[in-house]
Amino acid sequence: MKSISSNMQEVLRNKFPTWTNDTEQGKYDLCLSNDLDSLLSCLYLEQLKGYKVNYFYDFNRIFKANDTGKKVIGVDMALEHGMVWDNHITKLHKSDQVNQNAANVNAVTGISRDNYYQKFCGSTLLQILSYYKVPMPKSREAKLILLAIDSTFLGYYSNDFKQINHNWLEQLQLYELLDVLESEPTKAEFYRVKKQYNLDSQIQVNDNGILSTNIDLAAMQGLFAFPLCLSAEKFNITHTFKRTGRYELTKGREYSKHDIRGLYSIALTHKNKFKYTAGSKTV
Repeated sequence: MKSISSNMQEVLRNKFPTWTNDTEQGKYDLCLSNDLDSLLSCLYLEQLKGYKVNYFYDFNRIFKANDTGKKVIGVDMALEHGMVWDNHITKLHKSDQVNQNAANVNAVTGISRDNYYQKFCGSTLLQILSYYKVPMPKSREAKLILLAIDSTFLGYYSNDFKQINHNWLEQLQLYELLDVLESEPTKAEFYRVKKQYNLDSQIQVNDNGILSTNIDLAAMQGLFAFPLCLSAEKFNITHTFKRTGRYELTKGREYSKHDIRGLYSIALTHKNKFKYTAGSKTV
């Protein structure tokens, strides 16, 4: 084992936006999205920075709990503008511009549709743990969960992507997670973790404005150094969107995201597929 904690290489770290180094506790609000990657990322940021979830974005609507007047960090969402912690690829063409306030290794290293298969295929959470040099949880089970979120482990089992997957984890200096992968767990072990804790379940706002999920947070209590829970605040809709959806790109044809009017968020889900939200409308 090469390190007892994560520690992003300085060359990569220095490409990140300066707001990530703000030291004032509680300075920003967080916007949660609809999965465990976003939730655990928000919980870690709350522990590290004192930021709290005050917004929720389900890629169709935006909700807010309280009027705090604070600037917002979107967590695990590829917003075109504003501060985000994110892992998505947002460039349909290599000449597309990225959000300069995106803390995202794929954004700061120029990953686009053109070099899609060189991407970091891990979670937003792993970037946060690396950037802020957060010690890994102690148990193997928790580390399996970290590798199962966003299916980070899958690249390790592909001949085409094993080395790329390994290289990115090395760049992020997540050596303890590499140790787990190199201990040769089976893919079935990761799928067991996904199923046991319902890791792929979504988060939503129910009819009463309360966040809910089928992710088995109770079963994961004690695996991390803080309680796993959703905000108990009531959330109200503030914005909807004129256009949301998925789009398939024709192979061999060039596209630019800047051709989409009113673009709010965009993410490539495969080399030739992307999802987007555009045309924000205040409720």
